[in-house]
Amino acid sequence: MRRLIQLYWFKHRVKTTSRLNGFFWFLRHLPWIGKKISPRVFQLPGLKLAGAVIIAIARLAMAIGFSLLVFLIGFLGSDLYFSNILQTNPKHAGLFVAAMFATLTWATALALLRGFVLTDLSIEKEDLDLADQFGIGRQDVVSEFAIGGTISSWVTGALIPLTLFAILSRNPWLAITGLGISALTLLWGEFLPRFTWHHQNRAWPSAILYWLVMVVIPVLFFFTGRLITLAHIVFSPIGAAIVWVLNAAFLYTWWQFKDTPALLTEAIMTQLGAQAVLTKAKSNQYLDEGTTMQQKLTVNTTGEMVKTKTTGNNYLNTLLFARYQKQLMRKFAIRAGMIAAVGIAGLLVIKIFGTTKNFTNDGITSVYGLLFFVMFLASFGRPIVQMLFVNCDSAMLYYPFYRQRQAILKGFFYRFGRTALLNSGISALIFVLFLGLYLVAPYPPNSTFYLVLALELVGLTLFFSFHELFLYYLLQPFTDDMNVTSPVYKTIYGAMYWVSFGVMRANLSGYGYAIAIGVITLLYVAIGTAVIYQKAPQTFRVKS
Repeated sequence: MRRLIQLYWFKHRVKTTSRLNGFFWFLRHLPWIGKKISPRVFQLPGLKLAGAVIIAIARLAMAIGFSLLVFLIGFLGSDLYFSNILQTNPKHAGLFVAAMFATLTWATALALLRGFVLTDLSIEKEDLDLADQFGIGRQDVVSEFAIGGTISSWVTGALIPLTLFAILSRNPWLAITGLGISALTLLWGEFLPRFTWHHQNRAWPSAILYWLVMVVIPVLFFFTGRLITLAHIVFSPIGAAIVWVLNAAFLYTWWQFKDTPALLTEAIMTQLGAQAVLTKAKSNQYLDEGTTMQQKLTVNTTGEMVKTKTTGNNYLNTLLFARYQKQLMRKFAIRAGMIAAVGIAGLLVIKIFGTTKNFTNDGITSVYGLLFFVMFLASFGRPIVQMLFVNCDSAMLYYPFYRQRQAILKGFFYRFGRTALLNSGISALIFVLFLGLYLVAPYPPNSTFYLVLALELVGLTLFFSFHELFLYYLLQPFTDDMNVTSPVYKTIYGAMYWVSFGVMRANLSGYGYAIAIGVITLLYVAIGTAVIYQKAPQTFRVKS
């Protein structure tokens, strides 16, 4: 136990020190404030120790508060049972019965969440990182933290709330049996991998039995209105005895298991393999389309390259787009086909079910917000940026002539034009589909709607054609081994989805939004071009 406490405190100190150092580093790089912070702040162990103590106390308080909140949610299940199943007022039940029902609801939810275990032990990556960084045995760390995690979860998550409500409801079996059920769900994750180590065919029958007893039976008693019967069985000396005997069996299996080193080694390797796959997947999401296009490339040097009059860097751009024209057109056909299918289906629905109330000014102009999300999904900005880096810029950016200001600007606008050409095809298709309202709508939209729609589609075409290229030239986040180093790029990359989704969910209507999109896009393109001209020669290079 002493070693367990030492390891837990050491891990907490390491994590807290790392975060405080990062916070101090951030403060020292702020204007004005940073100059007033001495570098010696990194060498104050007393300050970091005090921070570790304060954070530990705060985390403990938050864990206890969260466990109480989760347990209180169980009372919502109790109220739901009385009001919807028994059709009675929950206030008539009293705290004694309500607390038992709340505990059953809470315990069933815990069993559900902790029941997704088959044959793999749960191992935290940060535990393995701690062992590797400080030369501690991986298996020792994993074993100690498995014990510590079980104990801490049981104390903060079950012991405190169950003891409190057992006292308030004057029902000691609430705590005795409830603590046993909580321990049972925690030990399940350690018991099953050991129990099935030599006999894999035991896994599914054991899991089915667990789910049947811990989840299915309580749910059946709940919906059949017989939860009071189950509560009196569970929160009784017999129920407590059964639960704690099962806990003893689980603990015995854990402690007497002879192949712990082999089990831990397999679990550690599984975790490391899963982490490697996850890391690779996260990295590949920024260049996966470009890499896939490269793998599918069939070189064809005839056609556009022969007819072109471009020279210099744009000759390379022309050649690149010519070689990938078939793939780009295939992507365009897929996008256009999906949009056309949805659009035609929508027109048919309007033709069959449309009424005049659907075609008020606010009703029809609400599609403006939806189009932002549609153009985000259909845009060619991201695949073209990935294609450019993987197949051209990752090699050419090492040459100084390729990074000259005039060459960068010419290449940027050539690529912007080709991207806008593809995106404009999507916009034109959307506009044509809306023209179909003249054929199916009871009262087609007026000409103002179409003029504003055209303005918005032009603005969205320019925006999504420009935005990805602008970020690419300004940040150039990719390394020569196809990784991403820029946290700013990662943040903007992910945030763009939520911005587009938020615009769609905002249900914006009226002409003002569409006009604003057009005006803002024009300003964005103008300002962005000036920024690219000034900054790209310094930023548009392969990251190390």
